Amino acid sequence: MKIKLLRRLIQLTAFVVLLLPIWFTDLIWYGTYISAELAGIDLTDPLTALEITLASKTLWTPLIISAIPLAVVAIVFGRVFCSYICPLNFILELLPVKRKRALQARTLPLVSLAIVLVLSAIVSVPVFNTVSPVFAFMRMMIFGFGVEIVLLALVIGAAFIWGQKIWCRTLCPLGAIYGLLGIKRRLALQIDESKCIHCGKCEKVCSMGTAPARKNFEDASLCTNCGDCVGVCNKGAISFGMTGLKDKR
Repeated sequence: MKIKLLRRLIQLTAFVVLLLPIWFTDLIWYGTYISAELAGIDLTDPLTALEITLASKTLWTPLIISAIPLAVVAIVFGRVFCSYICPLNFILELLPVKRKRALQARTLPLVSLAIVLVLSAIVSVPVFNTVSPVFAFMRMMIFGFGVEIVLLALVIGAAFIWGQKIWCRTLCPLGAIYGLLGIKRRLALQIDESKCIHCGKCEKVCSMGTAPARKNFEDASLCTNCGDCVGVCNKGAISFGMTGLKDKR
């Protein structure tokens, strides 16, 4: 099965799973991708945990513990939440918009992350949870249309003006924190230099504006391990591999 088709199936499954608690009770899953319970285990995304901790000025141990599983997933597999789970990313990828180079300032997501954390501490409110189009879209899916649609419309409008993933590439602090956690991820894209002909197809297909050959901090934090570059390489030069294994030979 082609990797992009597999990713689409996972995205669609994640989309449906998010809606299941609306119609069914007594599931092993209950909640959203912000905060949920899976088989009795509490899960909270790391950014939400940080925001609530800073906003409340209280270190609540259960909250921190609930953020550890998702943080570990990012440390091992990278920013896969963005490419395989995030419902907003799923919608953006379906838009008939090509990636554009404009406004591709690679450090802006980190600036955005710093701003929401500082503001959360100052105003004692988890800022990103309040104004996030990612979370707004999830709330809208579960509870119906409301003012959240304005945030979604702004992100979609920006995508048509500046490019399909302009939100993800330049502003999303949730993606930024997963990107930071996954900088040294164990599962990473690797290039077989003996097969690579430097055609540039991998860079052209990447909606995040990066390429597997570039290992600098900015590219590593932007890469979502989506695998689109694997599927487009007809030389078989790109593949997923566990980092550090080859170095031990």
